[in-house]
Amino acid sequence: MMIPDLSKTDRHHLANQATPAFSLIRKICACGKASTAKQLAQHGKCAACALAAVRDAIMPGDFAKLQHMLGAVKQYPKSKWGWRNYFATGSGQQYEAMQRLVAAGLATAGRAANEMTYFHATRLGCKAAGLDGAGIKRAMED
Repeated sequence: MMIPDLSKTDRHHLANQATPAFSLIRKICACGKASTAKQLAQHGKCAACALAAVRDAIMPGDFAKLQHMLGAVKQYPKSKWGWRNYFATGSGQQYEAMQRLVAAGLATAGRAANEMTYFHATRLGCKAAGLDGAGIKRAMED
């Protein structure tokens, strides 16, 4: 029969008391929407405001390119969005738009082939484009 070591139990109990208690109590963002205390502590604003700030950091035409990159356009049903996750471009305005998306954290640059560079949306880019959880999973699959 094994005798429990009470000193380990006491240390474990004291360690649990020493860590800060996380609060999932709803707080209110400056915009008036409810958010978690963790979200507000990390980002200073709710998820919707953080996403709006990212969208505001890019040009309107860039957002359309992000949606096209993910197949998140009106001609496809929302249940199919995320079926693709690439945008191939050479130099010029489209390339500059992709660079702005990369700088905003919405896309990453991929491989270069035949004077074209392939860009791929990040998880944040998928959220910004309006994909749901299943769409993000589709887009992130290789």
